[in-house]
Amino acid sequence: MDLSEERAKLLAAALYEMRLLLQVYDGNDENVRLAERLAYALHNDALNVIEGNADFDIAASRQRIALFQKIVGSPYPDGFGLLIKEPK
Repeated sequence: MDLSEERAKLLAAALYEMRLLLQVYDGNDENVRLAERLAYALHNDALNVIEGNADFDIAASRQRIALFQKIVGSPYPDGFGLLIKEPK
C-alpha cells in the first residue's frame, strides 16, 4: 500500500486510540461512545484505503474527528498528537 507518511500515521493513531478506548469496555462506558464516534468519523477513509484508493483529504478527516469530539463532549486522548492538528 502506497500511503504518505502523514496518512499512515493518521490511520494508525486512530486505530491505536480506538484500541485503548475499547480495552476498558464494561458495557456502559463513555470510552465506547468515543471510540464509536472516532470510528464513524473515519470509516469511509479507512474503506478507501482498504480498497486501494488512498486519496482522501486529511484536513477533512481531522475536521470530522473534531466534530465528533464536540458532539460527544469529551476529548480524544490522542497520545501521539496526530488526530486533531491544524494543517501545515
